[in-house]
Amino acid sequence: MGQGMLEHERVYLKWLEGVWMRYPDLIIENCSSGGLRMDYAMLSRYSIQSTSDQDDYRLYATIAANAPTAVTPEQAAVWAYPMNHEEKISQRELKEKTVFNMVNAMLLRIHQSGHLAKLDEMRFGLVKEGIGVYKCIRRDIAEGLPFWPLGLSSFTDEWSALGLKCGEKRYLAVWRRCGQKETMDLPIPELKGVDVTVDRIYPSYAQEAFAWNRNLGSLTVQLPEEYTARMFELRI
Repeated sequence: MGQGMLEHERVYLKWLEGVWMRYPDLIIENCSSGGLRMDYAMLSRYSIQSTSDQDDYRLYATIAANAPTAVTPEQAAVWAYPMNHEEKISQRELKEKTVFNMVNAMLLRIHQSGHLAKLDEMRFGLVKEGIGVYKCIRRDIAEGLPFWPLGLSSFTDEWSALGLKCGEKRYLAVWRRCGQKETMDLPIPELKGVDVTVDRIYPSYAQEAFAWNRNLGSLTVQLPEEYTARMFELRI
């Protein structure tokens, strides 16, 4: 039985190689029910890997943060799906849900979904802005080395973070879910004692405080509201 399975896999991979030869510009996604075949026998022959079928954007943050442990960031496709059919919540909450969705994917490979044609102008603008930022940094993502200032993410974590080291730049996606802690220190020990310029690159409307701690080698981020996310760029 094992030999039969092995031969089946080899024939399947050979068939994929034939598809690439015939259609070298084709983008092929490896899905298999949300990331269940995340191995490089497959991924060496696929453009992108669907990381999950998770449809709760708040939980997807953990999957996104941990995805680079199994797949290169530029192949790790994360669904971003700001929805139109919302319950009655405030404009601020609608904005933050959209931003959280976008940040989930912006250091990886954006799988843009949701009823985009039905979004109001505000949320559509936030999606457009997020994609614009992504287009500016995606070449760096392909060369980036992932790191985790808070360690790997758990679904019960109040805060999560994923970083990419790209030469003299560092990109950071930071998520706050629930809990009482409004401020978090994100250690980057290799930059201790280094002068670093920090910009919040998404969303543009955000006003929360953040600061680089040169002596400690850490970025302090304040997010007063639950279920909020931000993107930062650090330059040496």
